[in-house]
Amino acid sequence: MMHRYFRLKSTLSVALVSSLLLSLNAWQTGAYASEGGQTVPTNSSVTSTVSPAFYEEIVVKLRAQAPVPNKAGTLQSLSFVPELSFGRSFSQFVPRPSASFATNENAAVFERYYSAKVPAGADVQQLLQKLRSSSLVEDAYLSQKPGLPQQTASAPLPNSTPVLSGDDPRYSLQGYAQSAPTGTNSTYAWQFEGGDGKGIKWADVEWNWALNHEDLAAHKMQLLPGSTNDGDGRHGTAVLGVVSAVDNTIGNIGMASKAQPYASSLVRVAGNWSTTEAILSATQVLSAGDVILLEIQVGSNNAWMPIEVQTAEFDAIKYATSLGITVVAAAGNGNVDLDLYKTWDNKYTFNPNNPDFKDSGSILVGAGSSTVPHHRLGFSNQGNRIDAYGYGENVATLDSTSVNSTTGYTDTFNGTSSASPVVVGTIIQLQGIAKAKFGVPYTPAEIRRLLRWLPYNVPTSDPASDRIGSLPNLQEIITNLPTPGNVPNDTSAPTAPTNLVATDTANNAIDLTWNASTDNVGLIGYDVYVDNDPITKLRARNTSASISGLTPGSHTITAKARDGFNNLSAASNSVTVQILNCPAPWNASTAYSVGDIVAYYGVKYQAKWWTQNERPDLKSGPNDVWTVVGPC
Repeated sequence: MMHRYFRLKSTLSVALVSSLLLSLNAWQTGAYASEGGQTVPTNSSVTSTVSPAFYEEIVVKLRAQAPVPNKAGTLQSLSFVPELSFGRSFSQFVPRPSASFATNENAAVFERYYSAKVPAGADVQQLLQKLRSSSLVEDAYLSQKPGLPQQTASAPLPNSTPVLSGDDPRYSLQGYAQSAPTGTNSTYAWQFEGGDGKGIKWADVEWNWALNHEDLAAHKMQLLPGSTNDGDGRHGTAVLGVVSAVDNTIGNIGMASKAQPYASSLVRVAGNWSTTEAILSATQVLSAGDVILLEIQVGSNNAWMPIEVQTAEFDAIKYATSLGITVVAAAGNGNVDLDLYKTWDNKYTFNPNNPDFKDSGSILVGAGSSTVPHHRLGFSNQGNRIDAYGYGENVATLDSTSVNSTTGYTDTFNGTSSASPVVVGTIIQLQGIAKAKFGVPYTPAEIRRLLRWLPYNVPTSDPASDRIGSLPNLQEIITNLPTPGNVPNDTSAPTAPTNLVATDTANNAIDLTWNASTDNVGLIGYDVYVDNDPITKLRARNTSASISGLTPGSHTITAKARDGFNNLSAASNSVTVQILNCPAPWNASTAYSVGDIVAYYGVKYQAKWWTQNERPDLKSGPNDVWTVVGPC
């Protein structure tokens, strides 16, 4: 599916905005009761089998200064878009009480969202053009049905309820939980109080689960109100197994087996689907230190992207993190370079070093290999915005054939789907230890800093090119465990590379070398830039690189060093290179016929007869196969 964005033509008036609403499929949240100042669901274990009729919606977000219609006002259609009937997107959402101005501000944004079902045969492009042209509309987009991101310093306290992994038959298959550098070292964390997830809650946001699986049933998991659980349950059950498989003698053991899991489905009882509502529903039962996992991706520009590419989901994530809830999201299986991704209005919102960058506060997770040294798997999205990686292949976990399954296991769960719960398990283990030791958890920003601190974690074999962050290493993090509120933040840029030198090659490629930079925490590698283009031309792990494919003419090249917190150094000295307008370079393995022309070190040669593996500069005499034509 494509997340379609288009330019717009006409303008909304204040009067039209005041009559923006027509009808709304109300958000069905179910009954809630207050318990100890925290809103919790009642009768939330009821599983509905309603199969909604999915339909596409156009979502509009008004600008902050736009007048917002009264919640109880009469709902009318927009006069210049009679095809659409708008209603409030999240009319039943009630923010949790908070004295924090930032939290209230993040919650208030949802009053500016309106959505309309797209009628059959409507010209979506024209409708979006009309809406986006308005000075009162901040964004308008076609909401897509999400897809599953799957390819097919003092010591913590001793654990008062030790994890007994030895009697879980399938634990030996769970490489992602083993000691570093193979896995995250979950076993090390288990010896400490909270290292098994005790005291932490988390919610999995996706489609469906087998909640009564034999390795999950003891949790008595709740399906959060407003959602329904209908399908094969395979994907969700596998995700739950990585984090929450019960410590018993049956099968797997979850990385955070004593944390309390919840399920929040994208499929709403009211009909259709809504990732935003599923996230907001989870915020009603979770608290600071808890975790939301977004096990979904969305089609955008013909590629799979993180769900937060859609504005409403971005704002929902931002709201959740403002409550102190860590949100983890699959980076997606589109093999997309997020640094280069542009929105409909040509903004690089996923590039941390671009002025257009937007940070939701989520932890984005890429997919790495199960083998050591780890590397990015080819389907995984990549980019400097991605914070961490997990196993994207060969993950041993639970399986199901329907939401009513009680048994089933797999050894081949994969994709950013399998990588994300590995990182979630790590985060829950850290938060459990922090709450047990210090009485308070880490903030979402502190969790990100711990995952990005290179000395604590396991980078891929080529972090500069892979750009999927590091695999968490719980032993190193726990050994250096900082107090919440005092997690260091790296704002110091590396030193600039020096002595950049460019050397021409036979094929009009340019070989580059430079002297190494230093950094106070750790270097990822180097970015090479051409002609002051702010977009990186290439990346290098070490102090050399080769550039090819430059257009003929003069080019200026510089290099910058990058660290794990996306701090860039000042530019190196610049070098200027001249690319000649040459034919295809000579290749030793290519067979050439009479009349063929090649280039070698800036000189053109023409073949007199058939030839192969005869270097033009050595075989261009009067009686040789090549004739010098002249310079390029």
